[in-house]
Amino acid sequence: MNEWTSREFRQSVNQSMQDITRRFAGIELTETEQPLSEDTCTIHTVLEGECRADLLLCADTTLLIRLARNIMCRDTVTAQDIEDVATEYFNVVCGRIARLIVQPPHSNSRFRIPRFHPGRYLPECDAASRWSIGYNNPENEGMKLIYMGPPSGGNPRS
Repeated sequence: MNEWTSREFRQSVNQSMQDITRRFAGIELTETEQPLSEDTCTIHTVLEGECRADLLLCADTTLLIRLARNIMCRDTVTAQDIEDVATEYFNVVCGRIARLIVQPPHSNSRFRIPRFHPGRYLPECDAASRWSIGYNNPENEGMKLIYMGPPSGGNPRS
């Protein structure tokens, strides 16, 4: 197991996800292995530059609706509101994770603007370079953060 899938790195990512979600939306997440529902959306971005990785957030649509309602402080949200809030929320998550991944001298690496995909989306990658952390809230709505690094045996810092 390389440094990018180490327990410490995963724990830092996990803590970041929980902190950001609590702070921005007032939603408590707990780590879980529970599968997502069939009604999901995916937000995807790519870390470009000297380091290369894909980061995806797959989430139950009901959780994204709750996220948008809580962040916007409104009971009614549109599909565009949900997409905009989910994308911006994930952008904040990516910023925090980028600080964990990108260390000097690789400061030229940056995440692209996240893209929203209705349904499930998972780009092809070497399964050995992929890992995920699943989350659930008290309402039994879930999300999964998926990290896809360089090909197996590759150096994420090269």
